[in-house]
Amino acid sequence: MRETKFIAQNKDKWSRFEHVLKEKQKDPEELSNLFMELSDDLSYSRTFYPNRSVRVYLNGLAQKVFYSIYRNKKGRLKKFWQFWREDIPQILFESRFDLLLSFLIFILSISIGVFSSMMDPEFCRSILGDGYVDMTLKNIEKGNPMSVYQDPDQTSMFMQITFNNLRVAFFTFILGLLFGVGTIFILISNGIMVGAFQYLFFQHGVYWDSLLTIWLHGAIEISSIVIAGAAGIHLGRGLLFPGTYSRLQGLQLSARRALQIYLSIAPLIIMAGFIESFITRYSDSSYLVRAILILVSFAFMIGYFVIYPWLKARRGFTANLREVEIPAVKKTEIALFKIKNSSQILRDSFIFYRTKIKYLGLLAALLALSYYTFIPSFVSDFNLQQNNDAFLFFESFFTIAHNSIQLICPHRFNLHWLANVLAMSAMSYMTLLFISNLGDYKVRNFAYYLQSAVSTIVICGFINSLLILNNNEGFVFISFIFAFPVLILWLSVNFNEGKNLLNGFIKTMQLIRSNWASLMGSYLLMLLLCSIFLFFTTAPLLGILLNFSSALIPLDENSAADLSKFFILFVQIFSTCLLFPLVFSAISIAQFSFRENEEAIELYEQLEKVGQAKKSYGMEKEEILEPI
Repeated sequence: MRETKFIAQNKDKWSRFEHVLKEKQKDPEELSNLFMELSDDLSYSRTFYPNRSVRVYLNGLAQKVFYSIYRNKKGRLKKFWQFWREDIPQILFESRFDLLLSFLIFILSISIGVFSSMMDPEFCRSILGDGYVDMTLKNIEKGNPMSVYQDPDQTSMFMQITFNNLRVAFFTFILGLLFGVGTIFILISNGIMVGAFQYLFFQHGVYWDSLLTIWLHGAIEISSIVIAGAAGIHLGRGLLFPGTYSRLQGLQLSARRALQIYLSIAPLIIMAGFIESFITRYSDSSYLVRAILILVSFAFMIGYFVIYPWLKARRGFTANLREVEIPAVKKTEIALFKIKNSSQILRDSFIFYRTKIKYLGLLAALLALSYYTFIPSFVSDFNLQQNNDAFLFFESFFTIAHNSIQLICPHRFNLHWLANVLAMSAMSYMTLLFISNLGDYKVRNFAYYLQSAVSTIVICGFINSLLILNNNEGFVFISFIFAFPVLILWLSVNFNEGKNLLNGFIKTMQLIRSNWASLMGSYLLMLLLCSIFLFFTTAPLLGILLNFSSALIPLDENSAADLSKFFILFVQIFSTCLLFPLVFSAISIAQFSFRENEEAIELYEQLEKVGQAKKSYGMEKEEILEPI
């Protein structure tokens, strides 16, 4: 193409480029599209007109477009600014009913705390503790009721207070996973505590000092707890009312927004901790100054978290929230006869576990209750240890390890051992039967069910026999790591291939010979994941659930101790039983992979189908009939 024709063809387009570049408000998307077209023209001119002025002109124009795109690209600072100016206000506006509900629950709880203290002067002791109340009364008698905020080590005080407040806010937010019940409980307990604490000072005539001192940092701190409550309620609402989404999708959407709400209050909680540690201590400063600081703090919290989102909504938000991209829900099939690595085996195990969790969970709950029904001596003799602080990791780890060893490792053959055998047999039988039905579509007869039941009880009995603690902790540990995966694989072979104990053992040894590393990798990885799950279900949440139940059911000290033991032991047994299926399903799915590696079952089936596809298109050759 001649240069003159090339210019005539594209000069209108280039003029449009120049006009867009001169506009004050440029659309980055339009600029990006223009830059792509201009790059094509520049490449053409470089090829056919390398020494002509049109190439120089297009090169300069392309540079201008590039610089415009670069200048309009959002940097980290702009994204940070948009988070606070656009994203958080829009999330808060869309969660305004959650915030209102959190606020009403907290205010009602404060009223309950005040009213209960008015009716019963000893109520505050049951909420705040005798030690704290006695210390506060001594400080009031000395004429310095706020001396609790005057710790000489200000830095240490700041770290402790900030850490505790962040932890409370985090639990207020994350316990929304309990369908919002955990969040509401924390709001109620903290509200009652604030009401009882405030009335204690009012009762002794120092209400002005307490109001102007406590709320100096409390304006931001307490408001942040209420906002964390809104995040937890929003999280629970996504679980309870997912709308047109699946429950998992609803959780994903609500969790992202609830987390952003929590992140928005984290710096404010740190600020409140700084005020409490370094400023609140000056309780003898001017009433007017402290009152102004409190009003400014409340004005900021209400202005940014309530009024500003409302004003932004009236004017219209300039950008839509970036939604989480959630793929459509589709049924995932588990291809058993495939050679898989450890990560693929674990993935299929969790897919299977998710589809059968309601059946397995119901059975685990029934088994946990059966321990109390059939072996009460085990419950009464159980040496329970308790540590409910999730942030004390080592203490919590050893506590859970102690309780778990007591549960799964009896000291002799007794009812406890028999209950463990039956519980493991029931969970593993249901799990392996579900998986074997996925891989084998033969009709099951009574002999198969009877043979598999006998194999399950025998092998589970053998497993639990190796767990008996008789001053052989090292032997139990070695068995737990190296013998158990082999025994579970043996049981899987009996289920999936319909073999008896002897033939199943021979086949197991054949599979282990070339698949030992894969077996151990899958087993140890699943064991690690189960240990983490057991830690988080029995350490951090259990104490909160216990406090919640004891608050709803007023009991004496002995009854409360019995309830606590029942609750902890039930959760321990339930969680342990619920983890059996994960370990057994991982090894059972691995067994199909090992079998495919040895026998190539799927490969032979595919080879038999070669050439049959033509029949579906009517392309098979007609049979030639011989003449009679």
